[in-house]
Amino acid sequence: MSATVTLALLFFLSVALNEQVTEGCRCLPRHPQQQFCASDTVIRAKVVGKVNSTIPELTAYDIQTVEIFKHLDMKKIQVIYSSQTSCGISLQKDEYLLAGHVKDGRVLVDLCDLVKPWKELSRVQKLYLSKYQKGCVCEISPCTGESCLTEILQKKCLIRVNNSFSLNDEEALQSICLPDNNGFCSWRKFK
Repeated sequence: MSATVTLALLFFLSVALNEQVTEGCRCLPRHPQQQFCASDTVIRAKVVGKVNSTIPELTAYDIQTVEIFKHLDMKKIQVIYSSQTSCGISLQKDEYLLAGHVKDGRVLVDLCDLVKPWKELSRVQKLYLSKYQKGCVCEISPCTGESCLTEILQKKCLIRVNNSFSLNDEEALQSICLPDNNGFCSWRKFK
């Protein structure tokens, strides 16, 4: 094999491998309700600081749980973890809304989870946190163009996405998808 072919092959492989790494952290845009429903744990917590992690590839944060919106065993969480890879997040000493997954008894959060500084949430967003659980029986589905005009009674709410698959529906982003008495789902607003 010639040096040029070998060099070209190595270049191609390095680009392909690099693309896989960056692709691994790409998150599909989701409505906050979808993130809430897909999470094992959703809490309001104050990050006290980093602590020593017993797992080398994870960063550990000491937290004080302020409020629990969703958690399976309902005990207070004192430490949360994030990956040290490019998918991980870095938290400062501040108060956050943290939604993550439980793995091996540890709460893990990453870039694709619902992690926001508490002070950046609007009053309406804070209100919806106590209501999202009721809407977890509904499905939120992306739509484009004319498919967004279809309003049929079903167990899902439609949310507009644009060509780059980012959410493009301010009305839905300021609403919550809830079932009615017949089990049909629709977007609703609360004030």
